[in-house]
Amino acid sequence: MGQAQSPPAGSPGEKRVALVIGNDTYQHAPRLRNAANDANDLGVALRGLGFDTEVVVNADQRGMETAFDQYIYRLSPGCVAFLHYSGHGLQVDQENYLIPTDYRITDEASVRYDASSASKLHDRVAGSGVALNVIVLDACRNNGFRTARSAGAGLAAMNAARGSFIAFSTAPGQIARDNPRGRNGLFTSYFLEALKVPGLKLDDVFNRVRKQVYQASGQKQLAWTSSSLIGDFCFNRTGSERGLVFAPASEAEPAPVPVAAGRQTPAQPSLIHEGADADRHLKLSARANSVLHGLQKLRQEQARIGVSLRGDMAAAGERMTAYMDQAEQALRDGNSAGAVRSMDSAEREVEKLEKFLGM
Repeated sequence: MGQAQSPPAGSPGEKRVALVIGNDTYQHAPRLRNAANDANDLGVALRGLGFDTEVVVNADQRGMETAFDQYIYRLSPGCVAFLHYSGHGLQVDQENYLIPTDYRITDEASVRYDASSASKLHDRVAGSGVALNVIVLDACRNNGFRTARSAGAGLAAMNAARGSFIAFSTAPGQIARDNPRGRNGLFTSYFLEALKVPGLKLDDVFNRVRKQVYQASGQKQLAWTSSSLIGDFCFNRTGSERGLVFAPASEAEPAPVPVAAGRQTPAQPSLIHEGADADRHLKLSARANSVLHGLQKLRQEQARIGVSLRGDMAAAGERMTAYMDQAEQALRDGNSAGAVRSMDSAEREVEKLEKFLGM
């Protein structure tokens, strides 16, 4: 008898990239039972579905930062990006943070600077120009970190940028089950099962998981999703699907273009950008958006104590925005030399602000 065929991968030319992290051996919080199993098992499943997959287990702060940086580096405009995190998570002031294994909470500032912001990661991926940005967070377990004044239970809701799909193992502000009798977490166990079913679209996969988790938990755990995807994506193709399929132009919004750094939304892929200059612009847009996110957070923190952002840094942010706008326009006009000059100027401001923010 011949060997069983592996599941079909994406459509020809469709690049699929995945990062899967599972943390359970925490040093200063309750250990989890199956987060590492979630990561290892999901890594195998995703490779079988054509994803270039990196699996990271029990990562400390440096390990998580390195994993995220390498993940962003592997992405390219137009590809399918998939991130799955199993482990402890924490929300502070409606911002979600993914917790490394060596993290010890001291105050709210330690959460912001020593844990990984899920929103910042979402913005970085979106800024790379991917066609689809899927983020799955099985990080709502009872975390043992709730000593910060503004820390809440579970995770906070997140808005998905266009082309993004965010899934949570349970509803905002709720706690997920660790499934002590199973190899995998309750949510991830059903997600793994759904990935085996050929032909399920992205929404269908998580609708199935939501129903099964809700029933298995005695109606106590309701998986949650936030989506701004236009079109369909199928993890496990039967052969008739074409991978990521966008709605016809007449039915969809206008084609997305890279968003300049001054706009408070992530950069998106553009049909008019091609070549090395465009790739650099997309990567620089991701850094600029991260800087803007950091400046916004800092302004909010300073406003609470009645101070304002340093004038030279505010001016640097304005210059960065202007240079990114100029670079985008130059690319649209086919002015490569002008785009390079503007990006050089923008990058100097980005580096200055990154140093100021400790990024």
